[in-house]
Amino acid sequence: MKSLILIGFLTFFSSCRLFEVSENTPCPYKVKYTGHNPLIPLTIHPQKINYNIGDTIHISTQFKDSVYDFSTEETFLMKNFPFDPGVKLWRFENDSTWENGFRVNDYTIDSIYFQRFDANDDYVGVLYVDFVEKENKYFFEMDIVLKKKGRYIFQFEDYIYRYPGDYYDEKIKPYTFEGQCNLGIRPVAMIQGDDHLTDFVSELVHIDKKIFYDFYTSLKFKNIYDSPYGSGDWPWEFIGSYGFEVK
Repeated sequence: MKSLILIGFLTFFSSCRLFEVSENTPCPYKVKYTGHNPLIPLTIHPQKINYNIGDTIHISTQFKDSVYDFSTEETFLMKNFPFDPGVKLWRFENDSTWENGFRVNDYTIDSIYFQRFDANDDYVGVLYVDFVEKENKYFFEMDIVLKKKGRYIFQFEDYIYRYPGDYYDEKIKPYTFEGQCNLGIRPVAMIQGDDHLTDFVSELVHIDKKIFYDFYTSLKFKNIYDSPYGSGDWPWEFIGSYGFEVK
């Protein structure tokens, strides 16, 4: 049910007007982005730009169910929210030759977090995962064991925004929380600390231009005229992007 076709994504939001505030019910908050954006903070350890073959990268998140909304800069209690995260790993041989990084490296993940791996989703393949909610917090963790040299882009994103309109209405629209505006809900995942994206512009430009056709941008650029990514409007930083090299 996770539609990965960007045309469908754009049609869905334009036809359903999902991220618009009702004229009859004004939102009391300043909305910076397109709807409610619950923040998933991601920690990378060790966090560095260069790794060696045999190194292990630990990816984790732990955040309270009183979730910070990056768009409104407010905090809302969101118990039992149906997050739907997925993990991608792009390995680049050069600026334009890439492969699924999970096929050439090892990863370990506890079965409580694992959903499924689909090698064909989102062009590069997606490892769909689950959060565990306990003690008023959400948890997730996994390891990547590096086995092949190359330049890598790791990404962690929530796929709710890819849902077709009827599936979104069925799975997400019934969910409500105190203080909610008449807005869609689109979780964002962000790397805590240096994401090294300025060192991997050529790889990101290739993903943006050749695969997703000007869909992405970066918070590091104030407007599209300064950005190498073109006319896209969804930041790399919102899909937990992290660049690194294995030497």
